[in-house]
Amino acid sequence: MRREELEAQMERMQRDLEDLEETIGFNLINTSAHISGGQVRKDEACLTALREQIAVIRQLLDSSKA
Repeated sequence: MRREELEAQMERMQRDLEDLEETIGFNLINTSAHISGGQVRKDEACLTALREQIAVIRQLLDSSKA
């Protein structure tokens, strides 16, 4: 991938991460329904995976500067 493509991908993933964090936060704070521990773990796994993917892209971008 070219640098521009990596930067665009990272921006999309950042927006996705922010949206997911907002959605999960809303669900945890504002819902009156019970959220199972399994769902919470699943949500955390999604957040972690997305953060790891962003970190990989950042590392690629940083290494391409050198």
